[in-house]
Amino acid sequence: MAVRSARESVYPALKVYRSSWTGFLAVGFFSIFVNLGTLASPLYMQQIFDRVMQSGHLETLVFLTMIVIFFLAVIAVLDAIRGSILASIAKWWDETVHADLLHAVIQTARSTGKSHSHAMNDLATIRQFVGSSSVLPFFDGPWVPFFVGAIILIHPALGFVAIAAGVLLVIIAGINDTVTRRRMAGAAAARVRAQQTIDIATQHAESVYSMGMLPGVLARYRNDNELVANSTFAVAAFSAKTAAITKFIRFTAQISVLGLGAYFATLGEITPGGMIAASIIMGRALAPAEQAIGAWRGIVGAMQSHRRLNDIFLAAPLHFDRTQQPEPSGHLQLKGVNLLVSGQERPLLRNITIDIKPATLNAIVGHSGSGKSTLCKLLIGAMDPSSGSVRLDGVAMRNWDPQQLGRNIGYLSQSVELLYGTVKENIARMGEPDDEKVVTAARLAGCHDMINALPNGYETLIGPGGLRLSGGQAQRVGLARAIYNKPKLIILDEPNSNLDSDGEASLQECLVLLREQGCTVIIVSHRPSALSKVDLIITLADGTIQKTQTGEEFMKHAIRPVSDILQKLGKVQPAQAKGASPANETQGGQ
Repeated sequence: MAVRSARESVYPALKVYRSSWTGFLAVGFFSIFVNLGTLASPLYMQQIFDRVMQSGHLETLVFLTMIVIFFLAVIAVLDAIRGSILASIAKWWDETVHADLLHAVIQTARSTGKSHSHAMNDLATIRQFVGSSSVLPFFDGPWVPFFVGAIILIHPALGFVAIAAGVLLVIIAGINDTVTRRRMAGAAAARVRAQQTIDIATQHAESVYSMGMLPGVLARYRNDNELVANSTFAVAAFSAKTAAITKFIRFTAQISVLGLGAYFATLGEITPGGMIAASIIMGRALAPAEQAIGAWRGIVGAMQSHRRLNDIFLAAPLHFDRTQQPEPSGHLQLKGVNLLVSGQERPLLRNITIDIKPATLNAIVGHSGSGKSTLCKLLIGAMDPSSGSVRLDGVAMRNWDPQQLGRNIGYLSQSVELLYGTVKENIARMGEPDDEKVVTAARLAGCHDMINALPNGYETLIGPGGLRLSGGQAQRVGLARAIYNKPKLIILDEPNSNLDSDGEASLQECLVLLREQGCTVIIVSHRPSALSKVDLIITLADGTIQKTQTGEEFMKHAIRPVSDILQKLGKVQPAQAKGASPANETQGGQ
């Protein structure tokens, strides 16, 4: 209980359902009058048949009609009010939950790598269900015994028919629930997989098309989509049959009550008005069950969505409000860091110990798969080590306030992802842009002129749905975003992978200027030219530090001196000459 309470303090969305009970109680309160008001119609019919038609008093007919119309108007208003309350609850749930949900999804993806792309769709499913009339049978259902009791008061035999019809509907509802749950069990996961397949294929459309991957992608999508379609069809077909049987039972019950009522009316045990009233009340009593069965697929879908969202919140990492620390200088320390990901036997990083001084330019090098990008994610606090510590100015990354840490960290990943928005908004990290700082970052990243050449300059819409930038353009804008407002710690993972010679020259100038301005810069690169002015180079191999050396030492070993090459060429030439002598002699002999 204490653990859940702690989670609720971090993710208030977990208690949103309990907090909304006041709204549901209000819906229940108005449902009392709505359901009581439905008796106006059968009572009106009973009075018409038993009094007006017997007495022939037209004044009574007019008076009764006016009263009934008034009550029906009140019922309509109350029904609209409870519908509006449900819509308000759904809207409040969405506004309250979506921020926490996005935070939980990002935290989960950051710490475990699991992508819950279905989360927002699940939230939309719950919102649509709560804000629709599908939830009303839960409020009208408890009134079924009341209506059955009213029929029993008219005649016990008619009440027996109502009870029998109710029991049949309950049995059908139970069967419908079992079948619907079983057939929808794998549909949700298949729907998520199918959507992910389409999203990834769309993002990499060129590769999919040019390498002939489209048939394979379509086959994979078709398999998942076929499972969803088959499950949906099976549920829809069964629900249609169930709804037809339910409607048949309701109509049969009403006809039975009407027929039995007529029989008892001829015996004088009830009045003709009671016969009509019992038939109308019967239809009202069975309506919630019929509505619930018809909407059961939506009910099950909303319950499954709620369960998945609850699991996300319960599994998401806990992050509490942190004390504001003094602004960092950029001193980064790693001590005995190990990182083990679940499902893998070997750690991705082992015994990493580094001391990176402030205002220095550093590099991480190593073969592919050596752990460079993973180390970068640890350095920016995007991942937590399994053991050991990562500290910025002596404070563990997890103890920094996320907003304060975010202001002081710049990061450029290997694959630059720009969000939908203007260039200016992307550089300003989707916050309130400071034009001067945006332009300064763009100039420093060497993309100011490139941005001004775009159709609308800094106001050009980019990202999904906007102007498509080339790899080099996107990388430069991503670099400008990383250095926006000159954060103290800047991590650049392969910042020159898509740059031409001019872009790489601009990058070199940028890195030197950042160091001179007091920023601690760490780059990952395979190109020796990017490492010529680096202070410290860390070489990784198989997830551990192989060696650390200065930039001069690294360049001395990485770039072979020209004299050595010439000397080797000089050694080869005599050998070639010796090898050629016999041939020459042979030719001379000839």
